[in-house]
Amino acid sequence: MNVRASKKKGIPAQALQDLVYGRIKERIVDCRMLPGSVIAEDALAEEFGTSRTPVREALLRLQRENLVTIFPRQGTFVSQISLKDIYEVFQVRWIIEPRMARISCHRMDPAVLEEFRGAFRRMDREMPEFDEWFRRDREFHDYIIGSGDNGHLTRLYGSIMDQNQRMRILAGKLPRRAADTNREHAQLVEALLSRSEERIEKAMAEHIIASRDAALRIDGFMRD
Repeated sequence: MNVRASKKKGIPAQALQDLVYGRIKERIVDCRMLPGSVIAEDALAEEFGTSRTPVREALLRLQRENLVTIFPRQGTFVSQISLKDIYEVFQVRWIIEPRMARISCHRMDPAVLEEFRGAFRRMDREMPEFDEWFRRDREFHDYIIGSGDNGHLTRLYGSIMDQNQRMRILAGKLPRRAADTNREHAQLVEALLSRSEERIEKAMAEHIIASRDAALRIDGFMRD
């Protein structure tokens, strides 16, 4: 839905704020607004065809999610990624994902897993646009967690992955990381299809450690 059109239709204030929040968050998480970038409220309000109020409220929400940093009298910026952020995010993933993959593997549809495996093999042969690659990556991990049928954990995981998405996008453009990730994903699918819980947990843990190590090589968008 277009933000300008929504305003003209008399959309409620909260719904308008949610729409603006979603648009800005998507740009930050997808790295279309890079870490450290200045966020101009006036420019966003003009672009979306709104007053500054829904933009300001959206930015306050994003600040609470650690995606935006607001410095009084200095400006608003897309939050930087620190070494501490990387270690903390991947520590949470390392705690959650191997165990959840092990628990939920028996609930997963083999046909869905085969479809993922085919996609990763195709992407290994012919790398698609990065947007498509990152979307498929996120879908795969979301499917694994979602198969556990634990709403509280799924919401927690979603919040962590919003932070992690920026790291993955920046690290995914490093030489060979996309190809390595496709290979790791294919190995993980094979482990999930085997239903071997020990093999699954090991494959997932190794993938997360490799992803963390790639994120630590991000240059230019990190602070200590």
